[in-house]
Amino acid sequence: MRLRAAALFALALGPLAAAALDDTGWPPPPEMLGRMRELQAKLGDPGATKEERDAARSELSALLKAPAASDKPDGARRPARAAIDPYPSVVKPIEERMPPLPAPPTARLEVIDPPRKPVIDPVTGSVVQPSAPGIAIDPRTGRILHETPSGYIDPRSGRFIPK
Repeated sequence: MRLRAAALFALALGPLAAAALDDTGWPPPPEMLGRMRELQAKLGDPGATKEERDAARSELSALLKAPAASDKPDGARRPARAAIDPYPSVVKPIEERMPPLPAPPTARLEVIDPPRKPVIDPVTGSVVQPSAPGIAIDPRTGRILHETPSGYIDPRSGRFIPK
């Protein structure tokens, strides 16, 4: 029961934590503070009924939102602000400059593709000839083979030919 009362008390004080970000103008007048303490005691009272606690919670939330609880004059509101700081819509990209190439006697590294070794079908012993991207032909049988990352598959027999 105490855990429930503590949870209700924490829920009642939740708006206070959210309002702490803005200028709240606390403390409210003493009579309002007294009424708030009575409502908080009602929320923590184990003998109170659910309806009494709900009524106390709604009245306490209304008191916390009341303009009399702040020292701002009626109608004086802060201007609306964005949830995040505005950011320019167009940002100039950083210009990357490549360093100049060194003089010709300097060593260079050129990356080339290694020569491909032929793929041999272990059953027929023939060399599989790649013809189009993703397709190869077995010249002995004339079958079309489909490429996989590690070899070729014959769709008729389901046989796998490793690269």
